[in-house]
Amino acid sequence: MYEYIEGIYRGLNKDYVIIENQGIGYRIFTSGNSIYSMPNIDSKVRLYVEQIVRQDFIGLYGFINKYELEMFLKLININGVGSKAALAILSINTVDTLREAIYYSDESVLMKANGVGKKTAQRIILELKDKISLAVPDRVSQISVDYKSSSILTESREALLSLGFDEKSINKVLDQVVEEFSDKSLEFIIKECLKSLMR
Repeated sequence: MYEYIEGIYRGLNKDYVIIENQGIGYRIFTSGNSIYSMPNIDSKVRLYVEQIVRQDFIGLYGFINKYELEMFLKLININGVGSKAALAILSINTVDTLREAIYYSDESVLMKANGVGKKTAQRIILELKDKISLAVPDRVSQISVDYKSSSILTESREALLSLGFDEKSINKVLDQVVEEFSDKSLEFIIKECLKSLMR
């Protein structure tokens, strides 16, 4: 139904970003990679989207480029891989890294994602190995709040947890980032955490 949404980036909340277009704020669920690549707040951005309709849910999933959207769609078409697991996989890997892992049958890369076990990783590799190519590059364009406030730390932690990272890793990285960038905004802190968590 939708190809993309272009509008003003108004910020993020846990596992989704808010894009305003003609006075309407769209809640768009996305990956850690796309959150990391979002521009400054109040800047223009385009997200390539897919609407998912279930019996109890209607939502928009959007990504900073078509390659990530295409990989998301491939993942959710695999039995046992839902949108949450797909976002978790795309949050800890770039599309290029994911393609390579599938191409070379590297289960360990996929299993880094929260909720993805060995059997699911094997199923993803089995079903996608013949459908992916290493030739297409992943094109990704590369957030003032008092961070001593416990509510801000909680928001950052919840956002990272919702993207599929484990709490131990989040706490370690979050403490380091907040100590170094205590005067920065929520989006900035989350992006810096993602930079470390996605390595």
